[in-house]
Amino acid sequence: GGGGGGGGSGGGGWARALFSACAQLSVVSVLLGMVMVMTLGGPEKASDALNYRAMRFFRDLGRVKARRRLYAGANAVQLYSDVLLGRETDQLQMEETDEVVTHEELAQMDGLTDPNAPLWLAVRGRVYDVSKGTSFYAPGKNYHAFVGKDATRAFCTGCLEPACLISSTLGLSDAQVKEADRWAEYYEHHDKYTFVGKLEKPRVDIDELVEEALFAEEDGDYTAPAVPTDSSADRKRGATGTPEESKPPTTDSR
Repeated sequence: GGGGGGGGSGGGGWARALFSACAQLSVVSVLLGMVMVMTLGGPEKASDALNYRAMRFFRDLGRVKARRRLYAGANAVQLYSDVLLGRETDQLQMEETDEVVTHEELAQMDGLTDPNAPLWLAVRGRVYDVSKGTSFYAPGKNYHAFVGKDATRAFCTGCLEPACLISSTLGLSDAQVKEADRWAEYYEHHDKYTFVGKLEKPRVDIDELVEEALFAEEDGDYTAPAVPTDSSADRKRGATGTPEESKPPTTDSR
């Protein structure tokens, strides 16, 4: 019995040791990334990069915690290494619902429009209540930019510029889009945040359409719509029954 207890303790020790090693590697990665970005983009960019890397690190700790809770008896060492090193191949199950949240409802939950309303954010079209994380998501806090909107693109890239705080993933790599899926999993299985519902189908937004066209044009994927010719316009008028241009009446020669 004592041997079994010692083996369990040893297994837990290995898991803690691996976790510590992964955490140290992550911290080193954050610091190196900060140095590189500061060299290239200055202190402000370095601060943004550090913030995003820190967000991802704590997000992945939360995902490990959820997996340990859901996969009782799973190999802890494997869970830590797969998630913290980005090698996991599965995504935890997401709740199915018919509950639909409108864009207007989501925008109301930004902590500014109504200070007494809950704080909602959306990623990959799924809406989450993060009201219990006011130290992170309330107005004036580091992550408030994500609140009141579907900012999937920002979750993919770490860019917090207004142009990035949109739902579109056009032009992003599979690896970047996977980051948004990891964020959705994090919020879905967090022990304090709750799933609210699915965001309604994207509304037509001229600014966002222009933004998508610009991204597509940069990638060489944009095809401009065909410009109608005179002949096509004539065919269209004929097809719709619009009267042709009037002709002068003919006279009877008889």
